[in-house]
Amino acid sequence: MEQNDINVADREILTLKDKYEILIKARNFHYENFNKRMAYFYVMIGSIILGFSYIISKDSNYSKNYEKEILILTVIGFIISLLWHWANKGYYYWNINFITLINHYEKNILKLKESERLYFVFANKTVQNNYLNPLEGANISTSKISIILSYLFALFFGSYGFTQILADCITCSIVLISVGAVSTVFLIGLLSLAIAKTMLASNHKHFPDLKIDSTKESEYSDNNNFKT
Repeated sequence: MEQNDINVADREILTLKDKYEILIKARNFHYENFNKRMAYFYVMIGSIILGFSYIISKDSNYSKNYEKEILILTVIGFIISLLWHWANKGYYYWNINFITLINHYEKNILKLKESERLYFVFANKTVQNNYLNPLEGANISTSKISIILSYLFALFFGSYGFTQILADCITCSIVLISVGAVSTVFLIGLLSLAIAKTMLASNHKHFPDLKIDSTKESEYSDNNNFKT
């Protein structure tokens, strides 16, 4: 049997249902791996915070007696937080990709009606969507919360580091904190472009691009399927 015949046979073995299940499994595998990787960042950030707590509890004059140690912990904390932030952004990018593919497959390949597309429809958008009641749920993106939280940690460590460095030059604490925060925002943006975009981006140039619209104006995002 020739190679072409084998390929044709393989394509016939895989039904549309099989391909759809493979797509779902790929999305779930990506989600499960993300949760496992996040545990490493939680442990590392927790260790940095414990280091700060130990130094502070050991010496009331820690800012002077342990200046180098605190600066080292701050730099390490900033690097870890920034990597954590990038990991969250990377997960969200790929998660949107998988959900878009699933919606595309349900609509254009399986030709399902909107009410039959499991990754497209909502059971009831108004149920358990109360932002004020502490005992009810609400339409909040957990992925976006993770992105914001990691960014805040990076902002905190970066601002604190700049505050320590600029402490000898600026005396006003409010100005000092403001300069540190603004400097950190620019630093995170610069590092994201210089390192994350140019060195850490996934190598997917060889993948075909279906050019499926997944912007805010698309049908998928309009139905809140991306708020996951």
